[in-house]
Amino acid sequence: MKYYDEEKMSEIRKAFDAEVLTWKGVSSRPMMGCLCYFYDRKFIGFLVTNGIVVMKLSEKDQTMLKEKFGGKPFEMAGQTGRLWITPLKGLEDVRSVMPFVRKRYEEVSSTRAKT
Repeated sequence: MKYYDEEKMSEIRKAFDAEVLTWKGVSSRPMMGCLCYFYDRKFIGFLVTNGIVVMKLSEKDQTMLKEKFGGKPFEMAGQTGRLWITPLKGLEDVRSVMPFVRKRYEEVSSTRAKT
């Protein structure tokens, strides 16, 4: 199933990529029908059509995102989990959600890899 439509999201993706892909160690690639962003091999989040899912936010940050943007649970293959889709309607929303994305990046980039 395809959850990400490149044509609909092209402007949002350009704005998102312009910032996130400049962060050290961040890459993106399509995976499971979404456009995923990683630091090393750790998920930061992924773009879906008309929104973003930021991985493993604190309960406080997740609540702030829900109150500010609304959204809905992310559903994959009929299953709904703890992941939340934050709507991105335009470039202003990308700027507003970026502090949460940055916080996730800082969290995963500061943890040492287990060897």
